[in-house]
Amino acid sequence: MTLNFSHETLAIASAAICGVLTFLMRWLPLRHPPQRSRSARGHAVWSMLGALGPAAIMALLVVSVWPSSAQLADAPTWIALAAGLGTVWLVKRFAGGIALPTLLAALVYGACRYFLVAA
Repeated sequence: MTLNFSHETLAIASAAICGVLTFLMRWLPLRHPPQRSRSARGHAVWSMLGALGPAAIMALLVVSVWPSSAQLADAPTWIALAAGLGTVWLVKRFAGGIALPTLLAALVYGACRYFLVAA
């Protein structure tokens, strides 16, 4: 028995699965917070929770770039991608936080794509 799914069905299913798993990855640690302790296990749990922000940014990057992977040979795409990643790094380094670097990087990436493709 073979199952034949259209590309649209697979894309919607993939997006739904990723959305549910991302939600659970964010919600479950808040629902059942670990006890702050000096044990190795408690430290490992808090380290993993601290990595959720960068992991979410990386997932957003992969999801954003994947549809245009055929266009990665274009210089404007590489320039926009490098500008966005550079913005994340610079703003994170000097201002800290995670929301501001993500927001500014999205704006820089979008502006680069708009102005470089329009040129």
